[in-house]
Amino acid sequence: MKTSPKINSKIDEAISLFRRYCVQKKMRYTPEREMIIKEIYNSDGHFNVDHLFSKIRKENPHAKMAKTSVYRSIPLFMDAKLLRESLTRAGQVLYERTLGHFDHDHFRCVGCGKLVEFYSRALEQAQKKICEKEKFKILWRTNVINGYCPQCMDHQMSVHK
Repeated sequence: MKTSPKINSKIDEAISLFRRYCVQKKMRYTPEREMIIKEIYNSDGHFNVDHLFSKIRKENPHAKMAKTSVYRSIPLFMDAKLLRESLTRAGQVLYERTLGHFDHDHFRCVGCGKLVEFYSRALEQAQKKICEKEKFKILWRTNVINGYCPQCMDHQMSVHK
């Protein structure tokens, strides 16, 4: 599995934060949840539950974990601020890790499905200004600009000639 040191460095922090969350909520900290956290923070990009579960099974073939364990853990990780819902695609919710992940927006290609993250200070400032005017408190922001990536745009142009 390819992992970047920057991502790996957040695993211990994520585990520590979730342990504190479990103590605060008076719930058990389980090896299964730790395995899920490790996989989330060992990966880069967006994922859905099915993809995450498949990766866990591939990396830990002898682990006894049901997909329902992953589904039940996701809301806990979101509440603990380790994960957030990012995008929906074809009826599926995509998630992304939060630790070590900057505030950003997304381009989504409607041709191939590619997601590209970008940051715009001007866009962020405009949204903050609008929220202040409307007295709306921002928890996080997720913007998606749908269109064609350069490769799909070239393909679209060649098809319509």
